[in-house]
Amino acid sequence: MKKNIMLYFLVVFVTFSCRKIGPVEITAIKKVTAERTASYYIDPDNGKDSNAGTSESTAWKTIAKVNATTFQPGNTILLKSGGIWNAQLYPKGSGSATSPIRISSYGTGAKPKIFLSGTIGAPVYLFNQSNWIIENLEVSNYSATRGDVFRQGIFIQNTGGGVTSNIIIRNNYVHAVSGSFRYAGFDPHAFGGIAVVTTGTAGTDRFDNVTIEGNIVEDAGRTGIVVWDNVWEASGHASTNVKVLNNSVKDIDSDGILIFGCEGALIDHNVANNCGRYREDGQFNGAAAIWPTRGRNCITQFNEAFNTQALDGNGDGQGFDMDIDSYNFIMQYNYSHDNAGGFMLILDASNSVNSIVRYNISQNDRRTIFNFAGGITPGTMIYNNTIYIKSGLNTNIIDHAWDDGGGKGDLNQAYYFKNNIVYNQGSGNYIVPGVLGVFGSNTFYGNHPSGEPADPDKLIADPLFVSPGNGLNGINTVNGYRLSIGSQALNSGTLIPDNGGKDYYGNMVSSTALPNRGAYNGNGL
Repeated sequence: MKKNIMLYFLVVFVTFSCRKIGPVEITAIKKVTAERTASYYIDPDNGKDSNAGTSESTAWKTIAKVNATTFQPGNTILLKSGGIWNAQLYPKGSGSATSPIRISSYGTGAKPKIFLSGTIGAPVYLFNQSNWIIENLEVSNYSATRGDVFRQGIFIQNTGGGVTSNIIIRNNYVHAVSGSFRYAGFDPHAFGGIAVVTTGTAGTDRFDNVTIEGNIVEDAGRTGIVVWDNVWEASGHASTNVKVLNNSVKDIDSDGILIFGCEGALIDHNVANNCGRYREDGQFNGAAAIWPTRGRNCITQFNEAFNTQALDGNGDGQGFDMDIDSYNFIMQYNYSHDNAGGFMLILDASNSVNSIVRYNISQNDRRTIFNFAGGITPGTMIYNNTIYIKSGLNTNIIDHAWDDGGGKGDLNQAYYFKNNIVYNQGSGNYIVPGVLGVFGSNTFYGNHPSGEPADPDKLIADPLFVSPGNGLNGINTVNGYRLSIGSQALNSGTLIPDNGGKDYYGNMVSSTALPNRGAYNGNGL
């Protein structure tokens, strides 16, 4: 019986494998292949929607034609450079992991511009769609009033879509997006220039593999760039593989870059300038430039934040923040300067744990360098940071606020402050929270206010920076905070387990040899 069955399958295999494919089948295969690799051109001046759309000479004309089309994996939608459309671009379909659908430009000149005139929603929109690339566009959605209307520039929405995956948003210019500060059914933090958001209540709705890279976002609100997973706490619910890289956000109403509800997100090499520029009576006006929250194992590194404002009602105004429900977050290799609220907000108030702040440089930040809010996050470690405060500032180096944390705060947690250099020419103080802070091997140079913490291994000698206080705009302008030969801060720190392996400048940090104090671990210069 088994021999008969095997013989049958052998005959079938030979019959079909040896059969010659006919011309009709060849034509069908060619047609499918062409459809899956087709590029569609849109020209607002010379195109016609009755055209095939598959070449520059047969381009479509309107966004409506694009929106009425369900695109296939491998398709490309090309908007003519210099073209302008007052419409919402909402193409249909999804790509595949190996053949995404791409929206881009063709020709020379300015990026193609897609704009709305202050209406609800976004000029570029996808809903429950995966495997898309959006690049090389200019996008705006301006209104003279912000009001209750949620607006975005580029909006990727997942509501009831399960796992939305493989979204790339790169090299776009998003500007003049007028956001709302009001809680009108949704949290206004979740909307802004570029917004990738789950808006439903199902934890199974999430994102995987989102990259937002190389975009310029200006004059936008409420948030510049945001990835927001509404329900994230249970296993498998948080969004994963989220990367926000090499973006510039400037003149933002509230938060510059915000990551909410992610597992293992990376915020890397971004620049945030003049965030928190707007306030509104009766609304929540808190804002920081770059911050992750409600997630696990997120890393924020090699970013620059400066000129963050702290207008009336904004008790924050920091360059950086690790906010509520921050599980094992790391803040490293960042450059913070001239922020009205200070450098770093570390917020517990719920279930945060193991916040690490290391190898960062703060220059002339105001109000408070390290502000604990809502209690002490258990396992907080602040080490090998370099802090410079010029004369005339009254910046507190350490402070705390909102100690009850809405009833959840706890000041009776251990935290560690080690190997830092504080170059203090200002008149501020240390308002140290709780009694369980462990201070060791820090350098406190300059003014010594009454609240300066006891440190059995502290140094008060000049750390001999190469050129302190001369950092400019740009993370590579702070070579002046390297140490000179003869500095007592060289090789006098204390060993830190799992120290990250490198300093701000890329020098190795040994796991066995004593490190320098501050963010520089190279040799004396």
